[in-house]
Amino acid sequence: MKWDYPVHNLIDVNADHSSGTVAKAMRVALDAQVAFYTLAGDSRKPLLVLRECRLCNGTDDALLSRAGSNERTLIMARWFHCVKMPIEVLEEDHPFTKVFEEEHPPHLFLARWDGSNPMPLRGDLSRTELWGNMYTMLESEYKKDAEKAVKEIEKILAQYDMIDEKIARLEIAIDDEIERRGPESKGLKKMRQQLEEAQADMVNLKEKEAKLSMLDLKPLKEEPAFDISQPHVGK
Repeated sequence: MKWDYPVHNLIDVNADHSSGTVAKAMRVALDAQVAFYTLAGDSRKPLLVLRECRLCNGTDDALLSRAGSNERTLIMARWFHCVKMPIEVLEEDHPFTKVFEEEHPPHLFLARWDGSNPMPLRGDLSRTELWGNMYTMLESEYKKDAEKAVKEIEKILAQYDMIDEKIARLEIAIDDEIERRGPESKGLKKMRQQLEEAQADMVNLKEKEAKLSMLDLKPLKEEPAFDISQPHVGK
């Protein structure tokens, strides 16, 4: 998983700029809406937020399964802005604590970039339930069909494995042929041609995957209501 680990500058809320005296900066909780805008930054992808806990600190257990394949989850994750929060995010003065205002804060949730339409996810979700929730969020945020794209990308990933094996096999065969018969061996031409074709197939697959990955976000209905570059302290 490619995670974003958000940080926020401390706020000198008690600074006296008129006298030239600046109080020591302190950590202050941001307003919930500002916290989400800050998390999103320049990205308008839907959010996938994972909160670490003392029992599963540093792991992705709430999202990734140890028992089964995570390939589909990882494919879909490319269309989310994946954010991992530290254990202390639940402390009342943490800048992003307002992101978790529920009585029982989830370890994992999905939401639009601005925090709207939150979708808390249980840690014991089945793969099918998790994917269903992720597809629901992707369908609401992207123009193209994510489920269709995932199926096509899964086929491509299977082809990657086959072509990787073919390329490795041909490279070994070419080295062996040179060692046995020298660089002028007549058999080398055909093997090198096969290697070039396999490498070209790999390039074509990567281009196809890149094209399938471009789902295109739906246009925003509204812009942020205020300037998020200015500090806003939670109430």
